[in-house]
Amino acid sequence: MEISFLGIDGAGKSTMSSLSKEYLESQGYNVTIIPFHKWVFADKLRTVFGNVVDRDRQNRTSPYSPQRKSFSSLIKPPVAFVDNLLFYLLNRPSKKNEIFLYDRFICATQIKFSALNYHVNWFKGLWWNIPPKNAIVFLLSIDESIRRQNRRNDPYAYTKNQLAKEYNLYLNLAKNYGYPVIYTDEECINTTFQKVQVILNRVVGL
Repeated sequence: MEISFLGIDGAGKSTMSSLSKEYLESQGYNVTIIPFHKWVFADKLRTVFGNVVDRDRQNRTSPYSPQRKSFSSLIKPPVAFVDNLLFYLLNRPSKKNEIFLYDRFICATQIKFSALNYHVNWFKGLWWNIPPKNAIVFLLSIDESIRRQNRRNDPYAYTKNQLAKEYNLYLNLAKNYGYPVIYTDEECINTTFQKVQVILNRVVGL
């Protein structure tokens, strides 16, 4: 069984993944968390060709949007898509009692690219139509997302407009595929996880 945790930065995906793993293991399942920010080959390509592809990017700690028709805008999304798809195919549960919790998914990478102004719509028919089998979308206000990123010294910085576009894309994804949405602005971790637990119970049939 597969369950994906989606949402904007700071919404609690990784925390909820860890708590979900503990809970599901207590119910007798064999659970593995799969972080979708790892790469099969794209990181190696970036090491070799990064200075050429991102030649107009000064650093990775400040907001960045490529020119819409730049080489970077055109080439990085499909390369990431192929890498994410391969990563998914290599990391799928194979046993009946096994659950994989995906921290993000294939579509999450392209949603981020879209929010950052990369050219992703030309092959949206691919990445938008390979959705997670089961997913929970976590959202919070843009200001709180920025505050949480700053508190954890996140090295990647995003503007409010970029986060707002990402927020709306996740809302559209949830609406399109019927995924539950959990808002995490002011609730404590335990309260949020109680909502997650209800969804998990329904998905796995507890």
